[in-house]
Amino acid sequence: MILLTIDRESLLKFLDKLKREAELIAPVQRLGGATFEQIKDIDEVNFLEGNPLSSPKQFFFPQTDELFQFRKGVFSFKEEAERKRRILFGIRPCDLAALEFSDRFFSSEHGGYEDIYYWIRRRNTLLVGINCLEPEESCFCFLCGSGPFARRGYDLQLTPLENFYLVEVGSSQGEKLVSTYSDFFSPASPGDRREKEILEEKLEGKFSHKRIELKKVTSRLLEDGFSGAVIENEFWEEIGNHCLDCGGCNYICPTCTCFSIMDKTDRNIEVGERMRIWDSCNFSGFTRMASGANPGENKRDRIKRRFFCKLLYSQENQGLLGCVGCGRCWKVCYGEIDILKVAGEIQVK
Repeated sequence: MILLTIDRESLLKFLDKLKREAELIAPVQRLGGATFEQIKDIDEVNFLEGNPLSSPKQFFFPQTDELFQFRKGVFSFKEEAERKRRILFGIRPCDLAALEFSDRFFSSEHGGYEDIYYWIRRRNTLLVGINCLEPEESCFCFLCGSGPFARRGYDLQLTPLENFYLVEVGSSQGEKLVSTYSDFFSPASPGDRREKEILEEKLEGKFSHKRIELKKVTSRLLEDGFSGAVIENEFWEEIGNHCLDCGGCNYICPTCTCFSIMDKTDRNIEVGERMRIWDSCNFSGFTRMASGANPGENKRDRIKRRFFCKLLYSQENQGLLGCVGCGRCWKVCYGEIDILKVAGEIQVK
């Protein structure tokens, strides 16, 4: 692996160069917290510790996405608009893991199909990540194997050291990028690598109080099989009573991929657009059928299905845990439903 270093001033100049040649997306501090946005001015980039409240999922799988337009039976697609080159800077390890999950979901690897809308954006985006030195109290990425240091999935990965960043090159695209802008980088020393390893060892200790074995949780759910044989319905009833059906946990989650399809048309239904929009499995109408029947009408079963999806079904279908430990869902939940606390209670059932 190629290891380099870059100081803060050079990093800003490097990003400014990238901004001129591609669409640069990075964390920006707003009144409600940090969020990923397209950068117009390089001074907007937020280098503070902590994960942005919103994940970069929206840049690959937009909340509202036009699939095609139609006019009296003639269809037109807009693939060209999404072929622009993009650099996503400041993505944290948990969100890199979430992108790996989305890559599998939107690909044909596991019996599905390749989603062209997702992959046009994905293949035209370079990922420049930053390892976390100060995980938030709500984070449990270490338990999910997704952080606080990234192992894969990046083109470039930065680790903040005392006066500079250690830069790891993770792909041929990343290698091409540092080669093109080699003036901004310097070779790393063995001491730099060791300093990163020491930091990583210290950080792992910060998660020692969160003693939950997610493999055991998965096993308990597998034994239960959604039948209530192991985990009584009252358990899910109690959690469901805290849920306000707002959908915030789904919309903020970097691995939630549920969507619905709708058509927007003119009054004569001759011209329109087919739209894909995010949906939430916590909504009572999520499973409603055309006949009016709704197998998911019970809030208890909806909340139960969400946890089964995150902790069991995702592993069965995508081979990856559907939770990356970012803690965002707990942050936005008005009912204060903590997925880690729920997992801990399942573990001892």
